[in-house]
Amino acid sequence: MRQIFVLSLLFIAFTANAVEIKGNVSDEAGNPVANSPVFLVMKRVVFNIRNLKYEEVESKTVSFKTDEHGLYLASVDIDHYFNRFYLYFHGEGFDFAQFLRPEPEDISKEVKKGTEIVVNRVLKTNPLWSDLQIVLKALDPESQRYKILRKYGFPEKREQRQDGSEKWYYFDLDKTFSVDPPDKS
Repeated sequence: MRQIFVLSLLFIAFTANAVEIKGNVSDEAGNPVANSPVFLVMKRVVFNIRNLKYEEVESKTVSFKTDEHGLYLASVDIDHYFNRFYLYFHGEGFDFAQFLRPEPEDISKEVKKGTEIVVNRVLKTNPLWSDLQIVLKALDPESQRYKILRKYGFPEKREQRQDGSEKWYYFDLDKTFSVDPPDKS
């Protein structure tokens, strides 16, 4: 009987518990941002005595998106092996052209409490968004240039090649693109 009790306690201690995470994502005008990504990143961070600093040992990511009203809601099983928890409001599917990349939200304390977690986020408009819209109007929506610019915004660096093509660098996103010469027609 005692063994069953101890095993039950161990099972409860090592199983994950669900935490409800919710909130809304809007632009600076208060309009909802639909279909925007939200990522919960769970990290195991330990202190490395040799390097005298904290290091990430392992991480796990759970992703969800906002609905048409900019709302998100997720019930996430929290593994207590992880000791740091962050909400990211950018990543695959984020509109990098229109909005600036928001800072992550540290929700570690709230997760440890095991309560409902509410995080609302207002996305700041990229200051180059109005200039980008002018450029996009002049391009064919089916062109390679249009698709890259609309997804990532202006490149941080452009490198002209002898054949008229360009290499576009997005250092913050760790992406580069070889872009065909502009259509002369």
